[in-house]
Amino acid sequence: MFAQTGESAEAVVPRSFDVVSIRPSRPDARPSVHWRTTPDGYHAEGQSIATTILLAYYPLGMSFWNGRLVGAPGWLTSELYDIDAKVAEADITDWEKQGVQLDQKLLLREMLQSLLAERCHLAFRRVPAQLDGWRLEIAKNAPRLAESKADEELPAGVKLRGGGLLVPWARPDDVVLRFYHATMSDLAFQLSLLGGQPVADHTGLTGHYDFSLGWITDPEHPERDGIVSSEDPDPVSHWNVNALGLRVVPMKMPIDNLVIDHVERPSANWRQPLLREPFG
Repeated sequence: MFAQTGESAEAVVPRSFDVVSIRPSRPDARPSVHWRTTPDGYHAEGQSIATTILLAYYPLGMSFWNGRLVGAPGWLTSELYDIDAKVAEADITDWEKQGVQLDQKLLLREMLQSLLAERCHLAFRRVPAQLDGWRLEIAKNAPRLAESKADEELPAGVKLRGGGLLVPWARPDDVVLRFYHATMSDLAFQLSLLGGQPVADHTGLTGHYDFSLGWITDPEHPERDGIVSSEDPDPVSHWNVNALGLRVVPMKMPIDNLVIDHVERPSANWRQPLLREPFG
């Protein structure tokens, strides 16, 4: 779909944004990994091109990002841009069908990949690597999880990838996360976000459950309850998964690194032509 050196691919026509604006951020802008989709587009401020690449190719979150880009020039991370992109009218229906999380936004990632190929002439190779992570599995005893009821009335909260709901804690309340109609994949994904390291679901459980996940208070913990440092060697251990009849154990996860062969600073703002030649 775009330039990957060392590979041959069938010519395809990737879907692209109809209008793209990439402008240098203000000199006082701070780096940001935050972005949002609108009913007809994508918006980010203070975003590096490195972050744009990671969003396009590693949709499972920041816990998978560290060390993924090999051979990248320094400006790829240090220079910041404001990005506004609009979707063509013909793509709006598919755009609106996308899910909430990045890994459910296939069209967004396809268009970001096209943007990087067309505006930055990104070319790379995939190289197999390993990533330190965790495996969520059933402990020695049976899991202590309540099956969700189909007609259960749910409180306000954050929608999960599997269709369930997460109610975060609010200070000064106890640090407890409450899950409703959640899958074990949902739990693993949230642990990845909370600990900053990837967690994979190996429980074999396929149902939807209601449960609470509490914080293990430790007077020796240097951060506030609910917060872990990037230097913490065991970040997910602060959450009491054992109370659910589960456990997390270290594991090596296979992953591809992207070796950057070529990348350029974004070209001037433009509008996509209505007819495009395929890559390949």
